[in-house]
Amino acid sequence: MEEENYPTDVEYETNKKKKFQITRGMVILAALIFVVLIAVIIIIVNVVKSNNKEEYTASDFSKLEARMIEESPTYISQKQIVLTDAEIRIDLKDLLLENGGFIDSSRVKATKICEGYVIASKKETEQYSAYIKCGKLYTTSGYVSNDNDTTTTTKAVVKDTIAPTITLVKDAELVINVGSKFEDPGVIAKDNIDGDITSKVKKNGQVDTSKAGVYEIVYSVTDKAGNKSELKRVVKVVPVFTTVTTTKTPNTTKTTKKNTTISKTTTRKPTTPPTITLYGSKTLTMSVGSSYSDPGYSAVDSLGNNITSRVNVSGNVNTNNPGTYYITYSVTDSYGNKASTSRTIVVKSTTIALKGITLTPNYLELSPNTSKSITVNYNPSNATDKTLYWSSDNAFVATVSNGIVYANMKGTAIITARSTNGKTASIKVVVK
Repeated sequence: MEEENYPTDVEYETNKKKKFQITRGMVILAALIFVVLIAVIIIIVNVVKSNNKEEYTASDFSKLEARMIEESPTYISQKQIVLTDAEIRIDLKDLLLENGGFIDSSRVKATKICEGYVIASKKETEQYSAYIKCGKLYTTSGYVSNDNDTTTTTKAVVKDTIAPTITLVKDAELVINVGSKFEDPGVIAKDNIDGDITSKVKKNGQVDTSKAGVYEIVYSVTDKAGNKSELKRVVKVVPVFTTVTTTKTPNTTKTTKKNTTISKTTTRKPTTPPTITLYGSKTLTMSVGSSYSDPGYSAVDSLGNNITSRVNVSGNVNTNNPGTYYITYSVTDSYGNKASTSRTIVVKSTTIALKGITLTPNYLELSPNTSKSITVNYNPSNATDKTLYWSSDNAFVATVSNGIVYANMKGTAIITARSTNGKTASIKVVVK
């Protein structure tokens, strides 16, 4: 190889360095090549991704909706939610496996591109409806996004396990007198969820104020969640007595000692009889055939207690017959005191004129020394005055008394009946 000739060593070194120097054009060219390579790589990656893009079918979305409905009852149970007729929203993300739910995204692939919720409520039965939106591929009819929620929903209600409280009005033990009126002070019931539920309180037990004794009243109430509470009240019915305290200062001849006062307390039951009040007049006048109805009455003991239910009524009124009748009212209070009073009812007849009379039979045959009764028919039958006067036109043959004909001897006689107002009827009597 032929060597180049350089005039000096310095010139040789200078020309050698210029031969390996990187120029500005070389740097620009390298940068352009790098950019082109990056662009090619991005295009290749996108093409690969496009070729491998996951496809979804209607079955994928239906499966997701079904799984959301299937798992919602479990979610409700775990969260101790009480379903009512108010709607409750359960988000899809709360049902996913990674959030404590049971929907596995690796098995239900639609969860990768979908968002949604379940609307839960309970009327007669539990009801669940799923709503999802999966990009532009699928949207459940009626779906409302969380960002623009216009559905009517309520917050989840935690299961109520706390029983309501019952508070007695007045004391837990009441003492009343025999024969007095007992008015139950009642109770107040409240619940941590339902609020005031006093109107739902049920009471069991009775107090018989006519008898001394100890009685129990049980109050119970149940809230909407089924929690129940009970409370008792004791009512003591005791005999009533009048307390009398007397004091006495004994005489003493010893001036060195102070006089002492002796107090003595005695008790005695009330001795004042009850009071019976009759409504209406104590004397009533009515006509024959009318209907009698008692105007009423009331009774209280000497302490003012109503004892009307103890009044005994005796006597009766026959309005079909004129006369004076008496109705007696009597009562005994809880202390043995008695009282009675009466009402007078006068039944007066009204005048019903007698229009006529007939005799049966209208012909009579008798033997001497025999007799026969005659039947009288009045028109009308309820005539006020039915007094009759009997006569015979031949007393030697036959006589009459109070409608009975007596035969004396053979012959003929006419028997006549005459009323007070002059109505007459006659029969022929033949004695053979």
